[in-house]
Amino acid sequence: MGMSSMPQMQQHMQQHMTTMQALRTRMAAAKTPAEREALMAEHMKAMQEGMDMMKAMKPMGGMAGMPGMQGMGAPGAATPDLTQRLQMMEMRMDMMQNMMEMMMQLMPPSPAKPGAQ
Repeated sequence: MGMSSMPQMQQHMQQHMTTMQALRTRMAAAKTPAEREALMAEHMKAMQEGMDMMKAMKPMGGMAGMPGMQGMGAPGAATPDLTQRLQMMEMRMDMMQNMMEMMMQLMPPSPAKPGAQ
């Protein structure tokens, strides 16, 4: 994926984050296990797309673009500037957090531990 596609990747990620948030909202609003179950296929598809997107972003990072790390990556490899790298890393972290929240939403509530306040 070339540098010219980075803005498109960011836009695609933002759209995906919006879709995932809407799905989380719908799942939280589901009143019955049957309603939640009906949303599971969509949930799994969104999770897989998110993982694929994060995998595609990984080659954009790497330590070759970090100051002082030249020579550790592929010689002459183009890397995004530091601002772009930080933006992509932040988006990737946001997506991971969103995916973890979706997984937590699917887990049954744990019983309160004795002595917990």
